[in-house]
Amino acid sequence: MTVVRLANGADMSIKLELEAVKAALGGGGTDFVELPGEDGPVLVRPSAVIAVIEDAKRGTAGFRVSAGAATG
Repeated sequence: MTVVRLANGADMSIKLELEAVKAALGGGGTDFVELPGEDGPVLVRPSAVIAVIEDAKRGTAGFRVSAGAATG
């Protein structure tokens, strides 16, 4: 199981291993790629994917942002 984070902030659970998802998404682009989601096939534009994370324990993958983080 893999989690795909899209540029719009949505997370999608994909029923493939991490390497298979990375291969399917290839080098980006604007054409849609069909991936097997939990509720059926999903269409994803590779250029809209900002992160691909392995979800070894279902529901545990995620992103955290510190409110007090400073850049620089």
